[in-house]
Amino acid sequence: MSTVAITGWSKGLETTRCIQLLHSAADLPLADAKRVIEKVLAGKSQELTIRSEPDALLLVSALGKLGATARIKAASEG
Repeated sequence: MSTVAITGWSKGLETTRCIQLLHSAADLPLADAKRVIEKVLAGKSQELTIRSEPDALLLVSALGKLGATARIKAASEG
C-alpha cells in the first residue's frame, strides 16, 4: 500500500476529471472524491491510501496533468 498526498492545485484545475479519477483510481465513492477535491481547493492537503506503488505513481502523474499537486508520501513521514 502507498499513500498519495494531494497538497495543492494550480489555476485551471480540472475538478470534474480529478473527481472521476479519484473515484476510479482510489476506489472512492463519487461523493467522497468530491469532498477530497473540495478540501484541496480550500487549501487542506488530503491523503489517500492506494493499493500499490505503481498505482500510486500513475495517480500522482494523472493528477498532475489535471492541475493538482500530488506526491507519494514516504513511509518515514508517518
